[in-house]
Amino acid sequence: MPSKQALSELLRTLRKQRHEPLRVVAAAIEIDSTLLSKFERGQRFPSTAQLTRLAAYFGIPADELVAHAIADRIVSEYGQQTTMQQALNILRERMSAYQAEGEVP
Repeated sequence: MPSKQALSELLRTLRKQRHEPLRVVAAAIEIDSTLLSKFERGQRFPSTAQLTRLAAYFGIPADELVAHAIADRIVSEYGQQTTMQQALNILRERMSAYQAEGEVP
């Protein structure tokens, strides 16, 4: 799945690939179809528990959906700031340092 795809688009794509209506997927993961619709339109972010249930339902790793959600939240909060690229570079450096030391913060 393309990494540039927003979580909302990814969820919609996964559901449509299965040719299932919102109500079927929503019922399977125990949420209201209105809430799932908001996830698919990017109006709300799913909780970690909801992401885990969605991943299980679609048969994909939960980490993949969680990573998309984290990226979307960062872009939503900070995406328009000119220092965004600088912040991403700092994050890469820090993560590399943690990985080199065998630590995960």
